[in-house]
This record gives sequence, structure tokens and C-alpha cells, in this order.
Amino acid sequence: MTRIDPNLAVATWLAPVQPALPERPARPETSAEAGDLWRILWRRKRIVFGTALLLALLAGAYALLTPSLYTATAQILIDPRDRQVVSNDVNPGTLSPDGGIAQVESQVKVIESDAVLGRAVARTGLETEPGFGVPKSSWLARAKASLRTLVAGPQPERMADARGRALDQLRRRLAVKRADKVFVIDVIVTTMDPDLSARIVNAIANAYLADQTEARAEAARRAAGDLRGRLDELRNAVNDADKKLEDYKASHGLITASGRLVNEQQLTDLNSRLVAAQARTADAQARLQGIRDARGRAISAGAMPEAVQSAVIDRLRGQYAEIAAKEADLRTNLGERHPFIAAVRTQMQDVRRLIDAELGRIAGAAETEFHRAQANERTLTAELGRLRQQAAVNSQSSVQQRELEREVEAARSVYNSFLVRAREIKEQTSIDSSNARIITAARPPEDPSWPPRLILIAAALFGGVGLGAGLALVREYLAPTVLSPRQLERISNAPVVAVLPGLRPRGANAAAASFTLDHLAATTGSRGRSMVLMVTSGESDELQRRAVIGLLAAVAVGRGDRVLLVDADLRADGSGTGGLLDVLRGEQSLNAVTAIDPKSGARKIGLGDTRKSIRDALTTDNIERFVAGVKGRFDLVIVDGGVLSENLRLGPLANAADRVLMVACNGATRQRDLIDLVDTSEALGRPISGSLLLDRRRA
Repeated sequence: MTRIDPNLAVATWLAPVQPALPERPARPETSAEAGDLWRILWRRKRIVFGTALLLALLAGAYALLTPSLYTATAQILIDPRDRQVVSNDVNPGTLSPDGGIAQVESQVKVIESDAVLGRAVARTGLETEPGFGVPKSSWLARAKASLRTLVAGPQPERMADARGRALDQLRRRLAVKRADKVFVIDVIVTTMDPDLSARIVNAIANAYLADQTEARAEAARRAAGDLRGRLDELRNAVNDADKKLEDYKASHGLITASGRLVNEQQLTDLNSRLVAAQARTADAQARLQGIRDARGRAISAGAMPEAVQSAVIDRLRGQYAEIAAKEADLRTNLGERHPFIAAVRTQMQDVRRLIDAELGRIAGAAETEFHRAQANERTLTAELGRLRQQAAVNSQSSVQQRELEREVEAARSVYNSFLVRAREIKEQTSIDSSNARIITAARPPEDPSWPPRLILIAAALFGGVGLGAGLALVREYLAPTVLSPRQLERISNAPVVAVLPGLRPRGANAAAASFTLDHLAATTGSRGRSMVLMVTSGESDELQRRAVIGLLAAVAVGRGDRVLLVDADLRADGSGTGGLLDVLRGEQSLNAVTAIDPKSGARKIGLGDTRKSIRDALTTDNIERFVAGVKGRFDLVIVDGGVLSENLRLGPLANAADRVLMVACNGATRQRDLIDLVDTSEALGRPISGSLLLDRRRA
């Protein structure tokens, strides 16, 4: 169905109405609505699809010509906490504040170092492998060498370093990565041989483990060597301190035994002996006093003190007790004066005398022992005094001795620590305390990792579509076209009379064309009278302009109007037959140059002979006379004004026309062409009366 501009009122069928239009832009509008983007891309679909096809072909050629590459991967788990094999390891196993992440990241650089890669190169024999240590001969390499020689000139020959070249090539094909929040390192190598890729990756992983073990052993050996170098100095320092101490002790008489001075030992022993002697003296005195107190006491079983108790005394006391008991029995049985009683009493006195004699002997022995204890005590006291005087003298010398002993002990302690540590580190050289292991060994890949042919072609297609769309939008930005009726109204400063869905003279197209003719007739006030309509367009819309003229003519003829088509496009070659210019010059009559247009059924007049002077023909008088003549014979005169900006000599004819209609194609007509047309029409004194917009989306 025909789309009518909403700015037009129904009253335009009855009276001339000029709707209020926005100010006309002085330059093309580069902005577009979201709905217009599809129109732009569809109009420039050749650029979009051509770019996509070109990129897809290039990607396909690259995928077919590029050799297949195979990628092998090995995974190494590195625990930043080393195994605690010994308690005092030369390689500390404590974690850093970041949880060991920096340590693991450092191991990534270690794997990429020449020390590790050099081991892998030697183990896999890459020095003799083509493409690594041996340059691979190809046309591309030869072309690069020729281009380098051409640009930089001949270079001096250098000695080929196969190992260095192999390292450089291996580093280009190597990728060492670590995922976030894990201690696993991926070692990736890409070559054109799947077996070689796997072999190189496994060699790098094993070389890293060997390098770590050797590095730790070397660190332990260096530390042990440094300690051994210090041990000789420390041993000499201990010997010097010992000699200095012994010399001092010898010069000051400080003789020691079992770690103590002899004088101190003598003083301690003598003090103990003196205490014991004093105790013995007291015991001897107490025993002597007890013996003296016991003499003269009654002789009984419990009357004798412990000091005078002896076997002799006990035996005599026993005899005395027996005789006393016998004397008591005799006295009871025989009486006091019996001779046996006197004899018994004589025996009792003898026993008593023997007891007194024994007590005297014991008392003498006790007194002798007491005097001996006193003498021993006096001797020990004198010796103790002498030793104390000597100890006081030795104490002053012991101050310096203790200082020397502390120096000896400190030197010996340092020496012992270094000696023990050196032995520990020496043993650690044969212990691997690193906590790294290969958790996934590389296997030869079955499928190539590059090039992904389908992905490349698909990506090239999508990328080409995007690039082509970008190029299309850039071209639209550089040369913007008409995208909507409102935009056309702003550019032409005239209403869009109708939007033509197509160019065939039927259905909605015929209704739109009929509405256009009625609208133009109403706005000119020539309804029911003849109307001269000039149709113009941009250079790119020439075919569409001629088709619109044919459509309008066919619709008018179909309604019963007498229609005359006038070709006034001065750019055409009109030297063949007579036409408008001949009529204006008066050389031929109108009837002689008109003919029936087979498509529309209207009368048609060509341009005429352009070899003669056009200026003499296109005079105001000639044109007014011509217009007055055709208006009397035809109801509608449609003049094809071509590109008005290039047919400036049609100014008198444009002024004589009742209406100037501009034809534009939605999404195809350049705004710059329309602005030039509008400027030209205004300069000629006949502004654009209305526009017809051809919707190419449904044309």
C-alpha cells in the first residue's frame, strides 16, 4: 500500500497547502537511525559479501598452504614447600607472604632459561635437527634472505652456532604457562612433527628437574666449601686460645684437676676434714667426761654410761652380780657371820677393784684420744688458714683465667657449630629436597593444533562480513545517501509527496502516482487545467527518473488525460531526429516531432538537434510560446529535466513549468547530488515543489 507523508493533510486534495518544513541543511547529514543501517548494508551488499568472500578465500588458501603444526604439553607440579628431609636444610622451605606464587612464577623463567633449554637441546639432538640447529631451506627463507641482502646489502659471513640457533628456534616454539591459583606449570612446544614435539617437551621437563637437583646440590657444595675454608681459621683460633689459657695458668700456678683448681680442692677437702676433726674432738671430750662421771658410781646394770661400756666391764659386772646374788643367798641361809660370807665379800671387793682398774684404763685411753683429736684439730686449723691465704691470692688470678676460659669456650663453640654444619651440608649434597614432579608426561598429539581450517574460514567469513559492513558504513559516511522521507524533506525543503513501492503502473504504484499528480495539481491551483511538470533527479537515478516519468504518464493516460512527454535532458545526443529544440527554433512543427510512446501510450517529443545553437532555442519567448501551445493541446506535460544541476540552460523552461518534481531512491541517492539539485533550482528561481521517494527495498 502507498505510504503518504504524515505532514500532508487530506485538504491538499482541495487547496494548495505548504506544510511547515525544517530548515534545509547546508551539508549532507552523516547521522542515521538504527533502522536505516540495514538499508545501507543491503544497498552496499556487494562490498559486504565481497569482503567476506575475499577474506574467506585468503583464509582457505592460508589453511591449505600452511604446514600442519602439532602441539605437545607436559605438566609439572611445583610445591613451594620443599620436602623437609633434614631439620637444618641449606635451602629454606618456608613460604613467601604471597603463598609461593612468586616462587612458582620464578620457576617459569627458570624453565625458559638457557640452562634448562640447553640440556633439552643436548638431550634431543636439536643441534642437528632441520629447522632448529640446521636452517631449513625453503623458497620463503631464500626470498627473505634475498630481500635482506637487497635492502641491507651483503653481510659478512659469521660462524654458524648450531646450539645458539637451536635455542632461539626452541624458544620461539616454546610456551610456559601457569593458570591462576594453581602451582601447576604447563610446558607447551609446537613443531611440525608430533613425535618431536612430545620428545622435546619431555626433555624440557626432565631437564628442569635435573637442573633443580643440580642447583641445590651445587648450592650445598658451595656452602660446605665456604665452611671448610673457615674451619681452619676457627681451629687455629681455638688452639691459640687454649695455649694462652694454659700459659697463664702455668705462670700463676693455677693447677687444675678434674676441671677445678688443686688449691680449691685442697681447701674444700681440708675444710671437710676440719669439720670432722672438730666433731671427733667433741666426741672424745664427751666420752672422757662420761668415763670420769662413771667412776665411783654404784656398779649396776644400768648405771654405766655408753662410753665406758666394754666387754671386760660387762663381764666383770656380770661376775659382780653373780657374787652379790650368792652373798645374799648365803646371808639368808647362813647368817652374817658365816665364814663363807666373808670370802664372798672378799671376791666382791676384788671384782670391784678390777672394774675400777678397767675404768681407769678406759679413762686414760679416752683422755689420750681427746688430746690427739685436739692436736689434729689445731693442725687442720693452721693448714686451713694457710690455704685460705693462698686461695685469696689465687682468686685475683682466677678473674683473668675465667675470661680466658670464656674466650676458649666461645671459640670452641663456634668451631664445633661450623664443623657440624659443614658435615650436615656435605651430606645434603646427595639429597634432593625439591618438591617438583611431572604429573602429566607429553604424548605425541594425533590431531594438528594449527591451522584450524574450518575455524579460520568461519572466522574469516564473519570477520569479512564485519569488515565489509564497516567499509560500507564508512563509504556511507563519506558519501551519505537519503535514508528516510523526513531526511529527504529536510534536504529538499519540500514535502515528500509519496513513497513509491515500485515502478510498475499497477496497484499501489499506480495509486501513489495518481496521488502525486493530484497533489501537484492541487497545490498549483490548476486542477481541471493543463499542468507542466518538470521532473529531475541526481545523476545516479537517471534510470529511475525515466521510469517514474513513464509511470506518471501511464497513470495519467489511464485516467483519460492527454499527456505529452518532453525530453529536455541536454546531455543526450539529439542529432538524429527532430524534437524540442527544433520546435523552439521554429524549424519544425509540434505535430511533426511527436510520436506515441509504446509503454505509456502518451505522446512523446525528443530533444532535437543539439548541433545547432541551444542558447538561441532556449529563450524565454520561445519557451513561453511553446508552453502556451502544449497547454492548449494536452492536459499534462511532463518534462524530463535530467540532472538540473548539469542543465543550467533549462532555467527558462524550469521557470515556465508549473511544478518541479525531484525523484530520489531511498538508500541510493547521494545527499550531495540532491543538495546540488535544490541549490540549482533555487538559483534558477523555481524551488523544488515536491519529491517522490522510490523505496528500493520493495522495488
